[in-house]
Amino acid sequence: MVKPARNKRNSFLSYVRGRRRGSIRFSSRYPRTIAERSSVERPARAQHDAALSELFAVSRAGYQRCVEQLDAALERVLRSEPQALADLDSWWAREQALRADFKHPRARAVVLAAESGRLGLAFAGGFRAALVRLSGELDPHGLRRMAFCATERAGAHPRSIATTLEDEGSGLRVRGEKTWATLGEWADELLVVCLRGTQADGRPELAVVRVAASHPGVERLPARATPFCPEITHCGFLFDALVPAEQVLPGDGYADYLKPFRTVEDCHVQLAICAYLLGVARRFKLGAEWQETWSAALAGAWAASELDARSSVTHTLLAGLERQIALQRETFEQVWQARGGEEWACWERDRGLLRVAQAAREARREAARRQLAPPVADPHP
Repeated sequence: MVKPARNKRNSFLSYVRGRRRGSIRFSSRYPRTIAERSSVERPARAQHDAALSELFAVSRAGYQRCVEQLDAALERVLRSEPQALADLDSWWAREQALRADFKHPRARAVVLAAESGRLGLAFAGGFRAALVRLSGELDPHGLRRMAFCATERAGAHPRSIATTLEDEGSGLRVRGEKTWATLGEWADELLVVCLRGTQADGRPELAVVRVAASHPGVERLPARATPFCPEITHCGFLFDALVPAEQVLPGDGYADYLKPFRTVEDCHVQLAICAYLLGVARRFKLGAEWQETWSAALAGAWAASELDARSSVTHTLLAGLERQIALQRETFEQVWQARGGEEWACWERDRGLLRVAQAAREARREAARRQLAPPVADPHP
């Protein structure tokens, strides 16, 4: 039996011609008349429209809450008495106190960065917000102390991942070593990038598994010092742990977690830097113009952090944002340096953090330029 296509004029004409030729026969299961077809189609269409309306309503509500949190965070920073948190213990205490007023971890990151007297503490808030963004619904309000465990002795490239995740009984065995986990010394929960096997094309198949830092078979290695930002620590982990299969995060370990994390982290770190420099401008009374400059840059970084981290469009926006922030920062540093003081000396020591992974950012920018370049016209059409 040939069924007539709906809502397409050309198909309908074909149907009419087929009826005249007698090549189309109705079955008892298909409505014969327009009225009968409408009685079947209308409820289905209404159900589809209702589902779309609900989806759009949820999206609008989420966007509205996000904007309201940004507005509330800026309101708090611009109207409150400037503070200067100087150690991680007081930073954690302040982070927990802010949870009552700011459900969105990105909003807490803004307030915390503005109230931090050290770049490393500002970075910590941005990094935590990045992990929340990466992990999706795992911890939407950023209440857990998580660390992302990807880097190994050979690096964090997919082919460098040697930590394995293998079936064992009804669970999975995580076995290997991670050498560098930011805020790992404080983490209660670890997101571990593991090798599960090899794909048909020879590329590694990766997965991310959630493991409690206190789980049997997990050993936290001593913290490693860095030449900048001593307030935040990095450590490694040894794994030989059996975990339930449901601890594996959904999606592809590379495409959904390892690859986009650099962009997610950069967006949130830029957000934290802008909020930190806004706090500096207020603490040292460097002028309303700088408060306006860093407030605007902060809003741009907030918007970038909402976009798809895998998109070349996002990479282009982020590259421009990073360049503009760097240019503004050079002028701002001259004004700040004239005031001097302990916090300026710490900034001079810590700003090397901003150059970490610069090569990766440049490679991402060039890849986005290639992706979005206009097509070259054929000289011999």
